[in-house]
Amino acid sequence: MSGATSVWAGKALDFLTGRAVAYTAPRNVYLALMIADPGDPADLTTLAEVSTPGYARQQVVWTAPTGAPMTTQNNSLLFYGPFTSDMTDSATHAVLVTSASGTTGDVIYIWPIADPLLAVTNESLQIAAGSLTLNA
Repeated sequence: MSGATSVWAGKALDFLTGRAVAYTAPRNVYLALMIADPGDPADLTTLAEVSTPGYARQQVVWTAPTGAPMTTQNNSLLFYGPFTSDMTDSATHAVLVTSASGTTGDVIYIWPIADPLLAVTNESLQIAAGSLTLNA
């Protein structure tokens, strides 16, 4: 699965149509790495997230939307690690979430990782600036 999750697509349509405008967007969003396709609807309580020591979700800051269609991208390098032991499973998906850690919050968007990521002890993983894109 890739793209906006059904939960967030519904919230966006509610906002755009004026049906429910009271929703407050999260102040920060984070990129989590998954070892399996989270599917949709995706739930933070059931996601198969990387758990290797040294891993932590990374905050994503976005560029101002431009173009037609309107597009935004992550504006800086996302850096995971260094890992303090070998990863046993490759990261196959990246998900945009509303919480820095734990199982509360929402899954906003899912990207498949074309070349799964696997790090060994003392290595780090990087997601380049501009490699995450959202269009509207």
